[in-house]
Amino acid sequence: MSTARPVAIVGLPRSGSTWTLRALASAAGTSAILEPDNEDKYPASIHAKRKLGRYPVLRPGDEAPAYRKLWEWILRGATEDRRSRLARHLLGPGAVGRIHQGRPDPVTWLAATVARDPRSHPTQGGRSGPRIVAKSIHTQLSVEWLADEFDIDVLLLLRHPANVLASWMETNVKDARNSTLETRPEIRARFLEPWGVPLPGPDPVERMSWRIGLLVAAIEEAASRHPEWHLRTHEQLCTDPLSEFRRLYADLDLEWGSPAEAFLEEHNTPGSGFAVNRIASEQSDSWQRRLNDHQVATLRRVLAWFPITTWGDQDYARAGIDQE
Repeated sequence: MSTARPVAIVGLPRSGSTWTLRALASAAGTSAILEPDNEDKYPASIHAKRKLGRYPVLRPGDEAPAYRKLWEWILRGATEDRRSRLARHLLGPGAVGRIHQGRPDPVTWLAATVARDPRSHPTQGGRSGPRIVAKSIHTQLSVEWLADEFDIDVLLLLRHPANVLASWMETNVKDARNSTLETRPEIRARFLEPWGVPLPGPDPVERMSWRIGLLVAAIEEAASRHPEWHLRTHEQLCTDPLSEFRRLYADLDLEWGSPAEAFLEEHNTPGSGFAVNRIASEQSDSWQRRLNDHQVATLRRVLAWFPITTWGDQDYARAGIDQE
């Protein structure tokens, strides 16, 4: 029997989460919401995260009223109202370049104030509406808080760190350039100090590798405490998409059918950038041709600082890389 609980997909930027979201939201009676907690996409999240940063760090029981209101709205369908549309107009086309870049911006502040505390309606989402499937690339450090606050199904999505690094470099995503993870004292206190992890140096590849390592290790740590959650890797889903997604549908109590099959088959074509098209069978080892030896060696060296268990040193082996 379906629980009708919303599904929260939590993964790193460029971890295949949009493809996974689209595949799951092909199920009957679902509604897909793409990164509604991303301040680049939804003005309401600028206000909700103004004191928490791009990656909120929250434990179960922590008070975060504005962020909680944001997620109440998300899990009821994230329908944008007149205030949100006005905020988008105020932000203008240059919004993504300004938001959370570390300098005061009165325009962004005004838009966030206008869009603050979005209102949801009882008929949106939940048990009286479509089952919400929402994906987030910024809740890795607060997913336990989220699951404690709301009755949801959690799907944690990981991807081989070398594939993530290659994608970050190719698409130049903001999270590859944003230093918020290194500078937040609460991240140091909760994660870095207990793990004994140093801050990265100035090398851009080292910094990206460090950010990937932190987020992967945080997801693994949360997953270890919650065996009831669902954990998948992008590579696992790509091995045999029809079989793997059919199994995931069953785990999440979604109705498998021809729309899901059609989506996976139609999008099993070459793609690049932010497109959801991909030749699934070519994804697992694509980092081999996308990263050079120095980049792989840097990634391996930095990830060794973190308590990551999904991938070991042998998973980065290839010709030209020493196994020190």
